[in-house]
Amino acid sequence: MQYTRVKNVKKAHQIQEIGEFQEFNDDVEYILDTLQDSNPISTRCLSAISLASKCMAPAFRMHVRAHGTVTKFFKALHDATKDQSLGLCTATVMFVLSQDRLNMDLDRDCLELMLNLLDSDVSYQQALDVCGLSSGQLEKNKQRVRELCAEIQSQGHAMHLNLDMITVGQLAMETLLSLTSKRAGEWFKEELRELGGLEHIMKTICECCRQVSDYVVSWTDVLLDKLRKIDRCLRVLENVTHNNEENQMYLLKYSDGVMLDTLVNLYKLCDREIPLYPVMDISDKESTGTIIREALLVTLKLLINLTHHFNSRSMGGSLIGARVGIIDTSLHLLLQVPLYIPEQKKFELGVLVLMFLINLIQDNDCNQKLLLEARAPPQSESIYSREESAVEALITQFYHWEGCAKIAEKRTNAILDGEKDAETEKTQYKSNEEFIEETVAKLLQKAGTHMEFTFLASYIVMLIGFLIMQNQEYQNNVRHFLKGNNFVDMVDILKKFFNFMKMTASTEASSVCAIKTTEKIIKFLEECDKET
Repeated sequence: MQYTRVKNVKKAHQIQEIGEFQEFNDDVEYILDTLQDSNPISTRCLSAISLASKCMAPAFRMHVRAHGTVTKFFKALHDATKDQSLGLCTATVMFVLSQDRLNMDLDRDCLELMLNLLDSDVSYQQALDVCGLSSGQLEKNKQRVRELCAEIQSQGHAMHLNLDMITVGQLAMETLLSLTSKRAGEWFKEELRELGGLEHIMKTICECCRQVSDYVVSWTDVLLDKLRKIDRCLRVLENVTHNNEENQMYLLKYSDGVMLDTLVNLYKLCDREIPLYPVMDISDKESTGTIIREALLVTLKLLINLTHHFNSRSMGGSLIGARVGIIDTSLHLLLQVPLYIPEQKKFELGVLVLMFLINLIQDNDCNQKLLLEARAPPQSESIYSREESAVEALITQFYHWEGCAKIAEKRTNAILDGEKDAETEKTQYKSNEEFIEETVAKLLQKAGTHMEFTFLASYIVMLIGFLIMQNQEYQNNVRHFLKGNNFVDMVDILKKFFNFMKMTASTEASSVCAIKTTEKIIKFLEECDKET
């Protein structure tokens, strides 16, 4: 009896799925037919809005993706840029499809269509007014476009879209910014450059940064919206420049270095502004300080990409290092700005700044000289505070992080040895299983903290290693600030970092290169101590 009921339920589900599949197929065929350019614009607009509405359902989106229909829709809408109303409806379809964290199934023609729609500043009200619909259909479609955008916003996407002034270009831009190179495939990096997408994004960043720099006395809502837009554009550039030398060179050379000037100015601006708007609560997502901090972090990631070494030299390292104040700003971000951000963000900021500094000085005599001659940012506003060199401050910071790593490691060992702290005492009445789960959780937390300090200290060692590797005078200068005038402590912590890398690194070329470089620094520092 029970088995028969299960069979009937399965059969009913199969029938339902078949019926749903056929319904989706019928909808797709009808929409594709009515989207063709042989139909009136009004018919095609109605069909596109209908498509956008249906694509709000995850099941329908999965169906059209599974059967490769997305590109067919946009092929039918190939002439959307020639008509304002059709352009709006096409941008709306793209926008709705972009909400998934899945591949958008774009091809070159789809991407080109999206990029061509970027330049349109026609609002949804203006566009639909000229599409030839009846007044009733017109108002219904205007309302539907707004509702679709509002519904996507309610799901946490495109939160910065102004629902009262939706334009074709804005919808196309939001769609583009939602994409990453991974979601759209490696080809996306190349096509975005060749089709003019990178240039459009860079122009947007430069214009927004100019407005922010020219008017920022206090951070108004308008300026913060500009900074959010800059942030989202930078994330696209970060994605498409990762391990892509052609795109990196394109950004470096764009308009005689205007993009580099813009990035460096933004970098300095964020550094100046964060101390003025301190945020200690990691759950704070909307305050001025949070928005500035997040813009800084993505700026750093892009600067790291642009100074990456594809061979023994880095063109980006030379160009960016030559910008006035870049070393001083980086030192301030590393040594002072962590006082004004949440505890949970200090590790990320520290690692990013150190990676950037390493990229700048590696195999670059000019940048090495700048770092060696740099002064540390003052620890107080007092005129009596001692001015120390950047190298001394970096080594002091190394010993601090090394000490923190040792303390965290002892705590980890104590947990492993069964030592109970005040919190553990409360668990004596819990089951053995609960006690083990809690101990493991605490162990992971302590081990994570230990490795964070080890990482940070190790990156300083890498920085010092690259600084002195080719210069005996620099080596002698650094030794004065080391405990015992030797590199033993630095080698010890870098070996822990090296062993961790070997256990966790992937087989990608970049990981293999990082391991070899770390091993090279270890051997060099050990040889330095043997010679003394």
